[in-house]
Amino acid sequence: MPTYAITPEDVLFFRDGRPMEAGAGSGGHGARWPEPSVIFDALHAALHRALPQREEWEHRHDWARSSQRPHKGDQSQRFGSLATAGPFPMREGAWFFPRPQDVTTEDRLAPTLLPMKNPGGHSDLPTPLRHPLASLAEPSKEEPSPWWTKQAIEAYLSGGDKLPAQPWAFSDDSLFAREWHTGIAIDPDTQTTGRGEAAGRIYSAQYLRLRDGVTLGIHATMPMKNGHPDGRKERLTELFPAHRTLIVGGQQRACQVEPLESQNKTVALERLLPLSQRITGERIKWLLLSPAVFPAIADDKPNISAHPGGWLPNWVAPADNFCIRQGDKMVEVPSGQVLLKGEPPRGRGESREAWRDRVRMGRFLDCRLVAARIPKPIVLTGWTERLHLLEHAKADGDESLRHGPRPTLLAVPAGAVYYFEGTEAPHLAEVLSWHGGQAENIQAIQHRRSTLMGEKGFGLGVCGTWSFYEDAKGLPT
Repeated sequence: MPTYAITPEDVLFFRDGRPMEAGAGSGGHGARWPEPSVIFDALHAALHRALPQREEWEHRHDWARSSQRPHKGDQSQRFGSLATAGPFPMREGAWFFPRPQDVTTEDRLAPTLLPMKNPGGHSDLPTPLRHPLASLAEPSKEEPSPWWTKQAIEAYLSGGDKLPAQPWAFSDDSLFAREWHTGIAIDPDTQTTGRGEAAGRIYSAQYLRLRDGVTLGIHATMPMKNGHPDGRKERLTELFPAHRTLIVGGQQRACQVEPLESQNKTVALERLLPLSQRITGERIKWLLLSPAVFPAIADDKPNISAHPGGWLPNWVAPADNFCIRQGDKMVEVPSGQVLLKGEPPRGRGESREAWRDRVRMGRFLDCRLVAARIPKPIVLTGWTERLHLLEHAKADGDESLRHGPRPTLLAVPAGAVYYFEGTEAPHLAEVLSWHGGQAENIQAIQHRRSTLMGEKGFGLGVCGTWSFYEDAKGLPT
């Protein structure tokens, strides 16, 4: 499937929500690694610029949710099948991934934080967690390297007993640098300096500069059926390689896009992304390779129970007596119950509707969330031009459809680890892994377990096994 290397022509700017005023205690912190939606939005905007008129090969897409679509037939939503993964730091053809957060020491792949089997006493663990994590390592203020190779992630998932022969852990500084620039503020009304709100004001901003040989690695695809009723055809080729320049991040920074190829063939996904370990027991842990968004759900609609979201996946029951529809009736499930089901293969000649009904009537997998290691959340914000909704804004006079700020969301960072127990742990691993049950010749990303923005690369994960703290061998002396 299509994979690309994005090389910036200069520094990049990915601003967070902090102010950019110099001397205010914090500047414009734009030297952070971008979240997945940044690249998705850049590609979506590039498609609109390169293809301003509707093409014959495009699907029909209506805006809004399926229950709220106006069905006006104007097909204002374009490029709806676009899906991405990344960006990940890439050097010499290899992608790097955030370090698992249950490893707290350098030069070690095996976890140093493990769930306690019998902690005793009381804890302030949030429901539905049962086991606090205990450390095998001595307390330290030293932070281990934040980026690991694919080989290191896979070794970690299998227990971390053997270190890779090649370097596998990398610091931020080895991949990119942070540069501070100071500028003069511009008045938004007059677009000049020294007047209005900008009079006498300067700003300070921090930029991201990739080291030599480092690029942003992404996977991007946009399959469409028009003209090909018996199969889908990749249409991102309408953008690349004819248009090789991509505008990324704040301040409209230009980047060059090159496809990743091996012997004139696209590099297979299993060569770039880590693969899950084969699970045989009743314990699995799910490691996030990319952030995930789990929004709070209000109890204001039929057949939907309230869910706190946040760090807790929406597909995990938050408390006892949680009600959810299973088949044709509402059932109560225990706290921590996984609300995912196995995915039976679609039968030959079976319609999509019949297959979906069969899945809907299935039971939840027999697994529960029992522990977690979650770092501080990522704040997702930004600005949208809403190019696909401008026609509706003009016709309906709805100002909310015009360009403006995006809603602020909190995301669970990549590197977070969730621990599950249950008799169907092997099946849960297939449902949570980005590649499903496949291990080779993987043509597409199968699962994106973020409730929101999965198509933008959120919610990619891999699975391995875990053991209790009491059963661990400890750190080598």
